[in-house]
Amino acid sequence: MTPIVIDLEWNHPLQGRSYAPGLPGEIIQIGAAKLDDGCNVTDTLDIMIKPQFYTKMNKQIKELTLITDEDIAKGISIQDAVKRFRSWCGEDYVFVSWGPDDLLMLERNMLKFGLDIGWLPKAYDAQLMFDDMEMQENRHWALNYALYHYNEKPDGAHNALADVLSTVLVLKHLDLAEGLSDDYFRCDRRDD
Repeated sequence: MTPIVIDLEWNHPLQGRSYAPGLPGEIIQIGAAKLDDGCNVTDTLDIMIKPQFYTKMNKQIKELTLITDEDIAKGISIQDAVKRFRSWCGEDYVFVSWGPDDLLMLERNMLKFGLDIGWLPKAYDAQLMFDDMEMQENRHWALNYALYHYNEKPDGAHNALADVLSTVLVLKHLDLAEGLSDDYFRCDRRDD
């Protein structure tokens, strides 16, 4: 089973505009990294997506991610992005993300655009692993704090692939195999 660390960036409507029904955020970037048994990156994926609802970058999201209107205009459709992502994942894999939000946003976007979510694998929460295995305070932790805790530096700007690589830096300090064997760390909402 291959652990795939994922992170998503999503856009929100501009200030004063309303949300599209069922779409609190529209995915604009998918970042992912496959890991080997030693928690080393064996392959990465970075996909920019052209949004269909929130087509202008929200100022706060733009400042945080440094993703511009020009970047998303060059992206591919969510349908093509999911197809490419699914193909890249291969066979026998699980997702790992920093918190449960990315998986929920992926599911919401896929459902909004009529895409099948049945192929999505089990997903595990690296943030929960960090708290349980290291901090034991039963609280949420920012990824930047976890990096600071281990004296690691963030891997670039706050965007999907950079956050994936930063999450990998934290996972190298944890027992990922133990985390993936314990349903306590699962963050997906589907039954097996």
